[in-house]
Amino acid sequence: MKTLIIGMSLFILITGCTTSSDEAEKVESIVHIHDLAFDREQSDYLFVGTHHGLIEIDTDNGMSWQGEQQERHDFMGFTITSDNTFVSSGHPDPESDLEDPLGLMISEDRGESWHTGMLYGEVDFHLIEVNEANPNVIYGFDAYGQQVKRSQNGGESWETATLEGINLNEFELYSIISDPSDGDVVVTGMRDGVYRSEDGGESFTQINSNLTMTSVDDNADGHLIAHGVGEVEGLMISEDMGETWESFGVLPSEDPVLSIAVSPTDENMIAVGTASDSIYLSEDQGTSWSPLVENGDPVDN
Repeated sequence: MKTLIIGMSLFILITGCTTSSDEAEKVESIVHIHDLAFDREQSDYLFVGTHHGLIEIDTDNGMSWQGEQQERHDFMGFTITSDNTFVSSGHPDPESDLEDPLGLMISEDRGESWHTGMLYGEVDFHLIEVNEANPNVIYGFDAYGQQVKRSQNGGESWETATLEGINLNEFELYSIISDPSDGDVVVTGMRDGVYRSEDGGESFTQINSNLTMTSVDDNADGHLIAHGVGEVEGLMISEDMGETWESFGVLPSEDPVLSIAVSPTDENMIAVGTASDSIYLSEDQGTSWSPLVENGDPVDN
């Protein structure tokens, strides 16, 4: 089983059942959607990192908060690894006694509780990328230091990527993803285009100056699914790690897309979170959409 390391401790995923929506606290409203990710074992569960905690959406039975109040942090960055470990970063809940920023945290119980240790008190990752095939390879964009950190051993040690080839005076990083077949290959969406690195972020080459990706995920085939701005507007797909893109589907609204998630078990299922705190779900690769949340209010479908 793949694992992530915190300090000297090894946390192994507990495959317990998700809390039923009858027992959990229902969500009345959502403020500041940051990231979306599908559960790796139950594809009908979508998790949402928000300003006030982690939310579980059961696409059949509604949505609920994960964890007690003191565990509902401001999850600026959030992802779920290939072995269903939950990974996040951000700022502690006011009722928590944790230090700010939280560094990189993991949860072994689907967000009910969180363990700190990696870069605790040092970084605030607004973007987190854990390689699909090798979760020991982790990238994080630290908003505090305006830098990209990299670990190749599951978080036991970290390096700061040099980002050669990127204009650091105009550094605006929107999205980051690594090649599922090679963790050293990294693709980023920047203000002025799409860049790729083949050495773990040490050096980058601009591979597309006509568009950028504001959010990105990969599907089961390793193809990149992104929200595009520029030459391609809206949903787009790349089969060559960002060099060329084709549009597909339609967007559910005109709101800017802040996060996109593709189900790892069903490539037809895509979720997007928008700037208006709305969440939409498609089960046909973006041809049609169902609203789950609109303007922060859960929708009864």
